[in-house]
This record gives sequence, C-alpha cells and structure tokens, in this order.
Amino acid sequence: MNSLAAIPYNTLVVAVAVAVVGFASGVVGCFGVLRRRALAGDAAAHATLAGVVAAFVVTGRRDLPTLLVGAFVAAMASLGCLVVIRRFTRTRDDAATALVLSVSFGIGIVLLSGLSARGIPGAGGLEQFLLGHTAALTATDAITLAVVSAAVVLVVWAGLKEATLVSFDPAFAAATGWPVAVIDYALVALVAAMVVVGLPAAGAVLVTALVVIPPVAARQWTDRVPTMLILAGVIGLVAAVGGVAASAAVPRLATGPTIVLVASGLFAVSFFCAPERGWFARRRGV
Repeated sequence: MNSLAAIPYNTLVVAVAVAVVGFASGVVGCFGVLRRRALAGDAAAHATLAGVVAAFVVTGRRDLPTLLVGAFVAAMASLGCLVVIRRFTRTRDDAATALVLSVSFGIGIVLLSGLSARGIPGAGGLEQFLLGHTAALTATDAITLAVVSAAVVLVVWAGLKEATLVSFDPAFAAATGWPVAVIDYALVALVAAMVVVGLPAAGAVLVTALVVIPPVAARQWTDRVPTMLILAGVIGLVAAVGGVAASAAVPRLATGPTIVLVASGLFAVSFFCAPERGWFARRRGV
C-alpha cells in the first residue's frame, strides 16, 4: 500500500489507462492476426494523424474525445479506400495497403506542418500523436480510454463464436447463412477502434504494434482461440505497464516506444520458450 502511495498520481493514471488499452488491444488484435488483416490496421493507424488534425481544424477543440473521434473517422475512411481499391482495381492487397498507408500519412503530415507554419493558436502539441503523449493524459482521459476499451472487449466476447468461425472457415460460415462480410468488417472496425484508442499510448507510427505483437506472441502458446485472447490481453497489459514503469524510472524515456520494446521482448520469450511451437521445443524435436 505504501509503495502505491509513493507512485506519482499522474504515473498511476497513465499506467491504468495504458494497461486497459494494452489488454483490449491484445484481445482485439487476435482476429486481425488470424484473418491476416494486420496491415489493414497499420493503414488505419497511419490515417489517424490526419483525422486528429482535421478534428482540431473543424471544431477548434483539443480535448481527447474530440480528437479521437476525428481519428476514428479517418481510420474508417482509409479502410473504406482500401476496400474500394481491392475490389475495383487489379492492385494486390499489399500494394493497396502501402498506397493507402503512405498517402493518408502524407496527408496528416502536410496538415500538421500547415498548422505549424501558419501559427494557428492551440495547434502546438498535436505532433505528439506521432509517438504518443501519455504524460498529458488526465484522469478523465484515462476513464474515456478504459470505457471504450472495455466496451470493445465485451463486443468481442459477445460475438466470439461468430468471429472465430469467420476467421477460420469463412466459406462454411457463408454456407450456413452467417453474414460473413458484415462480421469481417465489424472485426476490422474493432481493430480500427483500438488503433485509435491506443494513439495516446504509442502514437500513429507505433500503435499497430499494440494490436499485432501480443496476439502473435500468444499464438505461440496455444491453439485455442479463447486461451489466445486471454494470453494476448495479458501480454498487452504487461507490456503496457512495463513500458510505463520503465519510462517513469528513466527520465526522458518515451513511453510508446518503450511499450513496443517490452512487447517485443515478450514475443522473443514466446518465440524461444513456448512448449510446442518455441524454437527450443522445435530443436528438441528434430
């Protein structure tokens, strides 16, 4: 209890908010990884910067909910462009993703630099969304992030059976009458939502790591989807708390990149030490 009391209030706020976001990102990211849609999340992530700047320009407000709503609109718009390019052109998935990612991120950088060049009041600090700005989170922001993250996890849990079926056997799901396209788009939208919610923690450049690394690490340990969801959530939570703790202990150490490095370390442990798929286990089986 005394050790908790010794932790600065702002650090506790950041730790709680980022921990909830890390857990939810790991859970939701499982279906992006299983459906091989991780790069779609990356395209959505790079579009969020343009949404943040546009939300500020349109509303003149800098509160976190307003900026995140703008980021979510931009993320969904980028995914819509991705669907259109895939459906109506001969462009391959990887090329379409690279196209949407680079163009949307370029738009965001141009808008951001334009605000800075014009010296528009209140525009300073928006560049922190590139790499995250956890130090600026307030208790209200933490509650907002926690509520959205919890709601996303509840949606995933409520539709777990349908999401699992579509992820592993979409042809059978369609044959049995399930709206595969609707479920698929809903899963992508949930990934986009967590990408947006993770912006304060990791920023537009690195936020995709929160929804990719924990599921990939969890996949090394299990073949069961519910177990994978829980493991990915725990790995995301541990990475988030570990990153916040490290950045709090070392002055001027950026929180977002540190979270990603901790998550990468957990993936490395999973890669080498998982009981069946781990490198050491495979070497023993040779």
